Amino acid sequence: MTFTNLPDGTKIYWAPVPKRSKPSVLLIVGELLVTIGILLGLFAVYEVFIHDEVVASAQTNLAKEFGHESKQQFIYPSKAKHLGDIFAKMYVPRFGSEWTRLVAQGTRWHPVLNEIGVGHYNNSAMPGEVGNFAVAGHRGGFGGAFKNIHRLVAGDRVYVETNDHWYVYKYLQTKIVDPSDVSVIKPVPPELVGAHAGASYMTMTSCTPIFVNTQRIVVWLELEKTIPVADGAPKELEVVN
Repeated sequence: MTFTNLPDGTKIYWAPVPKRSKPSVLLIVGELLVTIGILLGLFAVYEVFIHDEVVASAQTNLAKEFGHESKQQFIYPSKAKHLGDIFAKMYVPRFGSEWTRLVAQGTRWHPVLNEIGVGHYNNSAMPGEVGNFAVAGHRGGFGGAFKNIHRLVAGDRVYVETNDHWYVYKYLQTKIVDPSDVSVIKPVPPELVGAHAGASYMTMTSCTPIFVNTQRIVVWLELEKTIPVADGAPKELEVVN
């Protein structure tokens, strides 16, 4: 503490301001990490709640452009040989009344899963055929076509529309497996209870847990009925939509 005498004899006491020490390297690094964490958090929020919804909406709108009364027609399943060939449209009422996605050949991220939505495993059966019609879709990111795959339960149906027919598949079973377990898309999946040769199955696959992707979630369904396009859309689907 020091003081200063004014001309009139008044004394003013004051304390010198201590010199500020330079920030340590650890403090600077810590602040940078906090800032990076905030930015990553904001990016994650954008990806999950904004970008994902934008892509999902785009995939739904694309699906609505295809079909019997639309301006674009499907490729016939027997001719869908190339990556990205669109040969069907899928409806899953459990995912929401507005949910619909196109089904294209191949399961690569680009241009199938990321842009179109649902991809068909090469060499698996086509819709309605004996064997296993196997498809894949993202669970988180790029529209999350199969985000709610875990919600499918007994009594649910999945509808597949092609040029000639509507195929109605009923839910059978859900199972979590390792990514290496490719037997789930075999013509007769060994882990599907009651599976037998000569049946027409459908398998839906996606990564799980959502955004972690260490395992795979598998849903099996069985063909319940086939409806000619000339007879119109399935009545139960018309009620949902």
